[in-house]
Amino acid sequence: MRIITFLSDFGNPDWFAAAVKGEILKIVPDVRIVDITHNLDPYNIRGAAFLLYAVYDNFPRGTVHLVVVDPGVGGVRKPLIVESSGHLFVGPDNGIFSYFYNPDSKVHAITVGTVASATFHARDIFGPAAARLATGVTVQALGKQIDTYEQFKVPQAKQVGDRLCGEIVYIDHFGNCITNIPVRYRVRHMSVSHHMINVVQSYGDGAVGQPICVRGSVGYYEIACYKGDAQALLGITVGTSVEAI
Repeated sequence: MRIITFLSDFGNPDWFAAAVKGEILKIVPDVRIVDITHNLDPYNIRGAAFLLYAVYDNFPRGTVHLVVVDPGVGGVRKPLIVESSGHLFVGPDNGIFSYFYNPDSKVHAITVGTVASATFHARDIFGPAAARLATGVTVQALGKQIDTYEQFKVPQAKQVGDRLCGEIVYIDHFGNCITNIPVRYRVRHMSVSHHMINVVQSYGDGAVGQPICVRGSVGYYEIACYKGDAQALLGITVGTSVEAI
């Protein structure tokens, strides 16, 4: 079964996500479309980038990932296909694939089927390109390889003395605050917003309303609150500094 995942900031009240899926199904009726989410905050490119990185490896190699958070739609930014880590990624050239750019990745600017509405490239360019890839059309048949593309510097934790210094890179809808400090490091405490928080085994090891730190399933430490919202409790935002001890 061919798989296309779909991640966007389109929300659910409007027709946007459905219109894209309809265009995909015209080209490849038997494809399985898996919605990652359409409820990202509008224009949240970095949030989408991390979310995609967190979930892509749960899908089989060869999966096509359609990602549209595109505040520059209709402008000069390029439509891209990225080959990386055994997967294919389709979306705008605005840094959204920054976690996947490495010496082995290949980036193509889509040149086939680029006549489109100035406001809906997801429907007119990205969706059809993803569908054609799912039918077995090669990347080379859809675009030309390029060497220059937009990317942001992925935040990395740094060792400073006896501490690891990092930051919050994503906050989920429970209010759990995911850091960029990998769980391969042995950490006992996490310092954030003038709070020293103990690292525990699971969410349930904390009292209700008490901030805790756990080894998250994505491979990074996360600050949480048992049956509560750590973001609201501690006043944390994406970019807030953390220190692991």
